[in-house]
Amino acid sequence: MKGRNITCDVAVVGGGSAGIAAAIGAHDAGAKTILIERSPYFGGQATNAQVHSYCGFCTNGEDWQQVVKGAGQRVLDKLKELGHFDGFAKSPTGNLLVWQDPEYTKLALDDIVSEAGFDYLLCAGVIGADVKDGQIISLECADDNGRFTVNAKSFVDASGEANLSFMAGFKTEFHCEQSGGLVFRMGNVKTNRDYSPASIKSAIERAISDGMSGFSATFGTVGNVKGTNDYIVNIISLKIPGLDAETQTRFEMEGRRQVHAYAEAFKKYLPGFEDSWLISSGPKMGYRESRRIIGEYQLCQDDVKNSRKYPETSIARGGWGAELHIGDSDVTFGEERGAKYFDIPIGSLRPEGAQNLWCGGRIICADLIASSSIRVMGTGFATGQAAGVSAALSMNNSDGRYDVSAIRSELVRQGALV
Repeated sequence: MKGRNITCDVAVVGGGSAGIAAAIGAHDAGAKTILIERSPYFGGQATNAQVHSYCGFCTNGEDWQQVVKGAGQRVLDKLKELGHFDGFAKSPTGNLLVWQDPEYTKLALDDIVSEAGFDYLLCAGVIGADVKDGQIISLECADDNGRFTVNAKSFVDASGEANLSFMAGFKTEFHCEQSGGLVFRMGNVKTNRDYSPASIKSAIERAISDGMSGFSATFGTVGNVKGTNDYIVNIISLKIPGLDAETQTRFEMEGRRQVHAYAEAFKKYLPGFEDSWLISSGPKMGYRESRRIIGEYQLCQDDVKNSRKYPETSIARGGWGAELHIGDSDVTFGEERGAKYFDIPIGSLRPEGAQNLWCGGRIICADLIASSSIRVMGTGFATGQAAGVSAALSMNNSDGRYDVSAIRSELVRQGALV
């Protein structure tokens, strides 16, 4: 990388789980790759929104199995090397997940991108795209030193909000059926107490009956931060109706107000939190959904419900239940996965009419139920890696053709499960 104009084979937008995996997939498939992230660290919602768990790495139930490896496994191995992964654990709702500490995840991802061999930029945002006949030619980016251009043959949108797809003029849909929230961290909490969702709900209901107000939900979960008496609280539930700065400003401020209200209620009404204090929130609101692309194939409820397989076109596996967060209702697992998994076909990663753009993470083409399953970060590693490999192997096809058999073979070579 020299100067303010960058040229590469594959440009990946977004440094969360899908973006990290996409850059690994593209680079390991032989493409000169750059990863662009607007935050000062990698990790996406795992680090930006303090979501302290990676969900979707495996199915659930007695006969569970791991369904995401490849680039995702590289992250698990690095966390294990740092002493912060020792196997899958049960969540407060009984599902298998990976507990992660954002500070160690930031360090792990820094190590991974430094060792991987591709180029990367933090603190750089994409603000526009030059598109001709369905083909993205270049990206316009900006940092605190001004604007610069990234020219590439192929692109991956792993932005979480489908920002590149939207800026490039491809069809997207905005959704906010599911709520987002602001996670916060409490310190000096007594361990080995009953912090089940039922106990939390009872505490908030007692707070309300005593005159406290301004809560958005009564269902929530708390999880211990390994090696500390800190607990992460995930309870705030807000439908965020837009991605413009005005809307986000309003909801970020409302989220912070609620953090303090819940912290006070926990101290008064949840046994074990009496002497606790608020450590931090966010730093950013977490979104469960926003924009999704209109793709060549829409992953649907029947795919999830029936554990449907696509033996010729699958590029990833989905193992998480359809976890719906609708308004202030309790979380609903609409289609339990158990030990089964469903296939994610390549058409879900490909925006309609795009010649050289691939997508990974929660923005892929899916209906509400399917989206509530594939949106989790474990699955994001899988779809991201598939998007990166697809971008690399199709980068010289100006007509948008791709060879799904070759893509599947390369993913398998990279250790992914398809």
